[in-house]
Amino acid sequence: MVTEIELKYSLLESNELTTAKQIKTTIGQLLSEHELTFVHQEKQLSNHYYDTADLALRKSRIALRTRGTQCLGEAERFEQTIKTSGTIIAGLHQRPEYNVDIDDDKPIIALFPHSIWQPNTDISQLQQQIIELFSTNFTRHTWLVSLADAQVEIAFDCGEVACQGYTNKPRIYEIELELVSGDAQALFVLTKILFSQLALRPGQLTKAARGYALYRESQELSADIEKNATNDYAIVEQIALSMITIPKDLRLDAAFTHGIESSLTQLQRCVDSYVEAPLLIKLNKVSEFLVLLRQGFWLFSELLSEDEIMLRNELSYFIRTIHWVDNARYIESLNVKQSSYQKETLVNEELITKLQLDQNRYPREAQVLALLHSERFNNLQLDLLSLLLKRSSANSSNNQSDLSLIEFAAKHLTNSTEALSNELTQLQKPQDASTIELYLTAHSLLIRALLTTSWFSCLFAETDSDTVKRFNMPWLDIKQGISELQSLNLLQQQLVHLPNEEKKLTQWLVNKSENLITALDQSKAKALTMKPYWL
Repeated sequence: MVTEIELKYSLLESNELTTAKQIKTTIGQLLSEHELTFVHQEKQLSNHYYDTADLALRKSRIALRTRGTQCLGEAERFEQTIKTSGTIIAGLHQRPEYNVDIDDDKPIIALFPHSIWQPNTDISQLQQQIIELFSTNFTRHTWLVSLADAQVEIAFDCGEVACQGYTNKPRIYEIELELVSGDAQALFVLTKILFSQLALRPGQLTKAARGYALYRESQELSADIEKNATNDYAIVEQIALSMITIPKDLRLDAAFTHGIESSLTQLQRCVDSYVEAPLLIKLNKVSEFLVLLRQGFWLFSELLSEDEIMLRNELSYFIRTIHWVDNARYIESLNVKQSSYQKETLVNEELITKLQLDQNRYPREAQVLALLHSERFNNLQLDLLSLLLKRSSANSSNNQSDLSLIEFAAKHLTNSTEALSNELTQLQKPQDASTIELYLTAHSLLIRALLTTSWFSCLFAETDSDTVKRFNMPWLDIKQGISELQSLNLLQQQLVHLPNEEKKLTQWLVNKSENLITALDQSKAKALTMKPYWL
C-alpha cells in the first residue's frame, strides 16, 4: 500500500494558447527556465471503473479501477487499483491505494489484500457482481522532476469520461502533481511555477467522482432536467445563510482551521460551478465564501501570526475586485422581471433604455474566468492550503485563548449583534443625513453579524433549526433590502448625469426607495425583538 499525495488542477480552455500542444510546450519551457532536471514521457491510458449495480464499493468509499498503459513503441501493460477513502483539502488529495499487475483490463479482486475488505466479505460473490460503470481515456504527458531531495511527477491529462451508450462525454483537461519521494513542500514550489503561465483552478473532483456523476446521469436520463434547473437558477434564489459546521469539542485553533477548510472547499466548488455555467448568481456565491473566509481571520485574529493575517488582505483584494456583482444582479433582474403592474414593467424597460443598462457595464465573462484562474488567485488558495497543513501538523497554537470555543463563540455573537442593534436603534433622520444613508452605513455591521452567525450558530443549535431560522430571517430581510437600496441609489446617481432631466424616472426611483425604507423599518422592528438563541 502507498499513500498518494497529489495536487489536482483543472485547466481553463479559452483560446489557441491553451491547446494541448501549447500546454505541453509551456510546461517544458517553465521547467527549463528554472533549470530543473526532468524526464518527459507520453503515454495513452485507458481506465475502466467497476462496481456492483447498487454501488456497494462506492458506498464503502472504495474505487476499483483497471488501467491499460501504452507508451510509444511498447506493448500495453495492465494494472488494477483500489483507492480507499482519504482526504481532500483545497485540491490536495491524499488517498491510500493498492496496485496489482494483471494481464488485461478485467479486474481480479482476489489479488488484493484481504485486509482492505469489510469482515465477512464474500470475495467470490463480489467478483461475480461487479460490472463496468464508466471509463476514462486520455493522453498523459508526464514530467518526472527532481527538486532538491524530492521527486515530483507532473501529469497533463487530455481526454474524456464516457459511459457505454451515453452520448455526453465530459472533457478531461487537467494537471496533477504527485509527490514521488521527499518533502511535500516540493509540490507547492512546482505548483507556483506552473501558476505563472497556466490558467488553473484547484480540482475538487477526481476522475472517478466525475465518472460516477456521469453514470448516475446516464441512468436517470436527467440531462434535460438539469439544464432547465440551471436556467431557473439565474432567477430564483432562496434567502439563507451559508453555515459552517464546527464540532463543539474543538480547541480554538482547531475550530479556526476547520472553518477555513470548510469555507475554502465551498469556495472552490462555487468556482467550478461558475465555470460550468457562468451566471451572476453563482459568482455571487464565490464572493460570499470569500467574505466568509475573511471573517474567520477577523474572528480568530488574536491567534494568528502576521504572515497569516496578510492572507486576510489578499481575501479583501478579491472581495473588492468582484464587489460589482450585487449591482449587476439587480440590473439583470430589471431585464428579466415581469411585474403584474404594466406601469412598473414599462418603467423598468425605460430605465434599461435611458441608462443603457443592457450594455456591458461590468467585467465580461472572459475577464471573470481569467481572474478565477489567475496566478494571484491560485497563490492565495495555495497559501491557505499551506496554512491549514502547517496548523494541522502543529496541533496547537502559541496564542491559545483562555476561553472555551463555546464561550468564544457566544462572546462574538453577542458583541456583533449588540453593535448592530445599537446602530439600528439609533437610526433616526438627522438633518445632515437621509435614512437611506444611515441604512447603508449599518450595512457593514449587519454583514459582520450575519457572518459571525454563519461561523458559530451550529455550536448552539442544529444547522436547519427553526430557532436559528426565525432569528436570522428579519436580519436577512434587512440585508436584501439594503442591497436593493444600494442599487437604487446607484441608478439615481446615474440619472443625474444624463443630458436631459428625467423627472419621471427619478421620482419613480425615489418612490421605490421610500417603499423599501418602510419595509426595512418593519423588518428592523421585528429583528430588534428577537432573543439570542446562544444565551
